[in-house]
Amino acid sequence: MFFIGEFSKLAKTSIRTLRYYDEVDLFKPSFVDDNGYRYYSMEDFNKLVRILEFRELGFSINEIKEIFNGSDIKNALLNRSREIENEISKSKKNLSLIKNLIKQVDKGEFMNKYQAKEIILPEIKVYYRHGIIEDMSKLFEFVLSAGQECGDNNPNLNCKDYCFVTYEAPEYQEYNIEIEYLEAVEEFGKESKNVKFKTIPQTKAISIEHKGPYSKLRDVYAFAMNYIKEKGYTIADKPREVYVNGCWDCESEDDYLTLIQIPIK
Repeated sequence: MFFIGEFSKLAKTSIRTLRYYDEVDLFKPSFVDDNGYRYYSMEDFNKLVRILEFRELGFSINEIKEIFNGSDIKNALLNRSREIENEISKSKKNLSLIKNLIKQVDKGEFMNKYQAKEIILPEIKVYYRHGIIEDMSKLFEFVLSAGQECGDNNPNLNCKDYCFVTYEAPEYQEYNIEIEYLEAVEEFGKESKNVKFKTIPQTKAISIEHKGPYSKLRDVYAFAMNYIKEKGYTIADKPREVYVNGCWDCESEDDYLTLIQIPIK
């Protein structure tokens, strides 16, 4: 049997860590005497080595407990392997972004990778659907259902090549997102339960092109807000997100093309 200090030195593990593992019921000494002194056996040493090995691989305390309580160790290792692969993929993507930012710094383009065009958005008639989607992965499904419902009730309705989404909630929503999908039409049609019609007046706007994942749209809005401030404009209406290319025709998020159009005055 080993005293805790001797065991600590042999196992290259601090006494503080050994006590913590005891407190969380992960690793307890073989024996504790009436004075509270901890004693460890050779079997304890072997178990601690395995625990430390799992910790180095990124397993949590609870995951290691489950393994020692009989969970399938191979399945646990496979799950951790997949997590590491995802972390590697994310790190590679971040490394690529860093390299691109370095190039932008070298070219003096770090804070100026977007261009704003001042345009006039003409008056348009639209059909629209207002609703809530679980998350952004459900956006395309929402759009398709709106088009299907509109088409079922208006088989001869002619749409124009312009559609967009606006966000209706007073704050950012990651889940249960309140949106409105709008598509330009030549004339009003028959309304239904979810699909309505309205006219949107002409407005001046800035239009900014973004190529890449939707998670980076915040960069576009940051650029737009600075542009609007510098030019002395104010926002006149809700920004429009025009999805030119997306999951329906692109294999990679890097190829998504989105126009951000912000009405100004």
